[in-house]
Amino acid sequence: MIRHNRRAGNALFEFAASLVLLSTMFAGIFQAGYTFFTYSTLVNAVRAGARYASLNPLAGSSSEEFSNAVRNIVVYGDSVPAPDASAIVNGLTTDKVVVSIDQGLATVSLRDFAIDAAFLKIKLDGRPTVTFPISTGAAE
Repeated sequence: MIRHNRRAGNALFEFAASLVLLSTMFAGIFQAGYTFFTYSTLVNAVRAGARYASLNPLAGSSSEEFSNAVRNIVVYGDSVPAPDASAIVNGLTTDKVVVSIDQGLATVSLRDFAIDAAFLKIKLDGRPTVTFPISTGAAE
């Protein structure tokens, strides 16, 4: 005579329930971590562009050439990027970078950009924005 244990399927059911909970938790942690990492990268890129704009005001070129150089600093990390250069952050293009030189201040910000993480898009209209006073001295 064979006796069947009525609790034999409980462990499998508990494992499946906890696996769903843990998978959801890990996906949320990944989403938040990736978003913070990408935003931090964007802040550093915008800061580098604003610093470049404040230390090299118009740098002996036209304002459009200067603005393009600042945009390239933000997007590619170089004022004159290589033709095959890739953006610092996926989806970031020079048309999403706003450069403003006004009243002795250099302001750089992003517009119409969204961080495209694994499960959702986070819009960053006008963020990050960095402003530096324009330096009249030479860059260090």
